[in-house]
Amino acid sequence: MQEINITIYKVKPYELSNREQEILDSQVQLDKNLYTDAELLYTYLIKKYNL
Repeated sequence: MQEINITIYKVKPYELSNREQEILDSQVQLDKNLYTDAELLYTYLIKKYNL
């Protein structure tokens, strides 16, 4: 089996203006509360896969 290497970089979060968030919400038709926070996902992957 071939080993796969994955590198995850921490980057500064990008904050959307209220208007930009409204546009995004209307395009994807999702509530902001349904989005997965990238930092939480990053932490979860680090712990789960011992990265």
